[in-house]
Amino acid sequence: MGSMSSMPKMNLWIDAFNSDTCFLTNEELGIYFRLIFFAWSRGGYLPDDIDFIYCLAPNAEEKTVDKILKLYWQKDDKGIYQKRLREEYARALSITERNRTNGKLNLGNPNETQSEASKSISKSISKSNNNIIDRHFDKFWEGVCYKVSKGQARNNYRKLHQDWWEEPQMLSERYNKYYDNLADKKYAQHPSTWLSAEGYDNQGVDRKEKSEEEMKQWKFNQDLDMRKKGIKPLSWSVGYIRELDEAIAKEN
Repeated sequence: MGSMSSMPKMNLWIDAFNSDTCFLTNEELGIYFRLIFFAWSRGGYLPDDIDFIYCLAPNAEEKTVDKILKLYWQKDDKGIYQKRLREEYARALSITERNRTNGKLNLGNPNETQSEASKSISKSISKSNNNIIDRHFDKFWEGVCYKVSKGQARNNYRKLHQDWWEEPQMLSERYNKYYDNLADKKYAQHPSTWLSAEGYDNQGVDRKEKSEEEMKQWKFNQDLDMRKKGIKPLSWSVGYIRELDEAIAKEN
C-alpha cells in the first residue's frame, strides 16, 4: 500500500469528474472527495469496513455514504476501490518509480543535460500511458468483427479520451452494431477510421433499408465530416479529396 508521503499528488480529470458528479448535492460531493482522498493515500483502496468508512464522513447520514459507495465503488479481495482512481494510482506509482530510476541514472551520468533528462522522463511517462491504453485496445480488437489495419487502429485508440479508451467492450459492441447494420459491407469503415471519425457517438441509426445510392451519399457525408475535422485516411485519392473540399466550399 502507498502512503500519503510517497504519493502526495493526485490527478483530477475535470471532464470526467464533472460528468460523473454533476447530479450530486454539495454534501454528497464532500463525501465523495473525503473517500477518494483517503483511498489515494492508501493505494487507491478503502478498507472493507463500513463502520470505519462512516467515520471518514463525520455527521453525514449513513444512507448518504451508502449512496456514494453504491454509485462509485466496487469490492475485491483487497478492499473497496474505485476503478478510475485505482488505475490513476497505478499510473502515478509507475511514473514515480520511473522518475526515481531516471534520477539515479542521471547521477551516474553527470554529462547528461537537464533537457535530455526531461526527454527521457517524458518518454517513460508516454510509454507507461501507452502500455495501459494498449491493454484496453487489445480487448477492443479482440471484440471487433472486422479486423483490418490493426496498427492504425491502435494509434487512433491512443488518441481517444480516457472515458472512451477505458470502455473497450462497449466500443467493440458499438462498432459491431454499426457494421452489422450496413446493407453493403463494402462501405464499412475500418475500425481505425471509425475511431477517428468518432463513430461510437453515432448510435441508433438503422441503415439496413438504404438503397445503394443512399449508401453512397451516406458514405460521402461521413467522409465529409471527417474531412472537416482534418482527418485524411490513406485510402482517399487526391481526386476524392478535391471532391470533398469542393463540397465543403459550396457549404460555406
